[in-house]
Amino acid sequence: MTRKRKSRKVINNGTARLSKDKLRELRAIKEQRTKKKKKGAQAGNRNSQLLKVETTENASRGNADKRTGSKKPIDLTPAVAKPVNKPTVRKDLKPQAVLSTYKEPELTPEQELEQLESDERFLALIERHDNGEILQGKDAKYFNAKVDRHQQLCEILGLDDDDFEDDEDMLDTFMNDSLADEWLDDEDEK
Repeated sequence: MTRKRKSRKVINNGTARLSKDKLRELRAIKEQRTKKKKKGAQAGNRNSQLLKVETTENASRGNADKRTGSKKPIDLTPAVAKPVNKPTVRKDLKPQAVLSTYKEPELTPEQELEQLESDERFLALIERHDNGEILQGKDAKYFNAKVDRHQQLCEILGLDDDDFEDDEDMLDTFMNDSLADEWLDDEDEK
């Protein structure tokens, strides 16, 4: 084993030496601590002369020996369990509050359709579906339920997807070649 060279670094050689101030503080803290109280009688004092004198004085007061216990009588028969009074149910009382189930406020079909079309989760799922992604699990169930409800609401309100397609067809009829020729210059066509 090779010999290690001594170093003045704290890490290699053990704990650092404390300054005088720090040592004084630690000693002061140690002196301030109180000693633990000892329980019981001191060892070897049972036969001492002082205790014999004190015991004769205490004999006139009652307990002559510290080892004797309490003189309180103890009942040796088992205690009989008292029957517990069961609460009786009074049928003549009526409840103070009436409990009812929570009913969601009914929305008009227009409000429900507007709420459905502004649903962020539903819109995100529509976007994913349009991108060709296959929805699975809870997303698919949620998407199918919302699409079905959207179709029902559109039928109730008399809105159809065909109405929207007709608008596009009307734009196509207005945008024919003759109008395009008027709007476009010769430079744009090249």
